[in-house]
Amino acid sequence: MSKPASRPDRSGRTEFSVPQDRPRVLITGACRGVGRACAEALARCGSELILSDNDAGVLGDTATELGAVARFCDVASEASVAVFAADILERFPELDMIINAAGGGYERTLGMYRVSRALLPALRRGRHNHLLLNIPPSDEDATAAIFPYASSEQAFHRLSAALAAETRGTGIAVLIGDPKSRRVSQVLPDPDAGMLAMTSDFRRTSSQSIGGLATEVASLVDVRSKDPARRRRAG
Repeated sequence: MSKPASRPDRSGRTEFSVPQDRPRVLITGACRGVGRACAEALARCGSELILSDNDAGVLGDTATELGAVARFCDVASEASVAVFAADILERFPELDMIINAAGGGYERTLGMYRVSRALLPALRRGRHNHLLLNIPPSDEDATAAIFPYASSEQAFHRLSAALAAETRGTGIAVLIGDPKSRRVSQVLPDPDAGMLAMTSDFRRTSSQSIGGLATEVASLVDVRSKDPARRRRAG
């Protein structure tokens, strides 16, 4: 895959110039696990990527490898999320998709809520899509000694349902991508969600791997298949 031309900005960070018809996707927790898998799949389909992680060294290497923009963020810190969000909204005012995959346990749940609410203005302005994808904590996180409720599936689903209620009527689809069930489900607006949020099937993959789920996620923002002119050229 050919990479976009890069140029240093005033702070020395690397920025990339990209065509305007590419979907722009921001991924937290992009250096490992399902976050990394989604980044690789989206890079293959030509998306413009903004990658975030709390491991600055690995983040820089990952961004260089995938031709992406790197932005440090520790989702467990409200201050770090605030600085991160202010930078993103200034430099990248339009986002087509946000993937929350950072942290484990309570950090995953609270971090996805903080990042999502802070970046909703950019997601509303997306040119191609308005997709908010949340990856739930692992089953092992449910027994975490620190903030066990915030680490639970119930807390994750309730905050996802609250986000769906908050974005009702905006065109934003709040999704849950579950590597265990290999399902991408859309969360229905419900500020008083019970144990689990009400969902409807959005996309299911036949693969039993995280990579299969990541490929399905990438297909959600592949606008090239929706362009009639490109379909005619391909045919």
